[in-house]
Amino acid sequence: MENKISVKQILIDLLSIREQVFKKYGGNDEYKDLLDFLMAKDYYNDDDLPFPTLKQIEEATGLGTYRTRRQLETIYLELFDGFLDFKNVVINFNVEYFKTYGYFKCSNLTYIPRIGENIRLPFFTAKMGTDFFYVTDIRHTFEGNTQHIEIILKGGFYNAYWHYRKHKALEMGEIGLGEQYNLYEHQMKRRLGLKGKQ
Repeated sequence: MENKISVKQILIDLLSIREQVFKKYGGNDEYKDLLDFLMAKDYYNDDDLPFPTLKQIEEATGLGTYRTRRQLETIYLELFDGFLDFKNVVINFNVEYFKTYGYFKCSNLTYIPRIGENIRLPFFTAKMGTDFFYVTDIRHTFEGNTQHIEIILKGGFYNAYWHYRKHKALEMGEIGLGEQYNLYEHQMKRRLGLKGKQ
């Protein structure tokens, strides 16, 4: 089955990397009106701005329906034949320990921690109640010209068996996705029969 590409989704996708679109097509007069419109406002990151409709773009640029759609589709499809440059990296650490949450950012790390690795954060002891954490998840997002790396940390020490058992329980329906976030780990373990009653 062939996937039909939505022009509205193409527009949103291009707005998420508009700096790179401008870098590649900014010198091309054929796309000048469209790019001027896309670069005028940060529709993707400004929550107060709704995404523009194709009709709004057509009216503002004078390109008409066919040319607007064709230019958006051409730019989108050609981007995958080229090289995208996400030269900036922002690393976000989300930290949790017994429903206490913390957050901090880094712009440069020599080594990105991986799932299961233990991390000590002595500067977080007063806020979190511990300085020992482990990586539970890593997520990458590519927007503009920036790669965002989100590293999720949980207080304590990594347990490979518990990691496996929890994910098995999620897949088998023994615990729900909401329960994974709402229950403490000791509550999930007790529910799965991994800890005796106390």
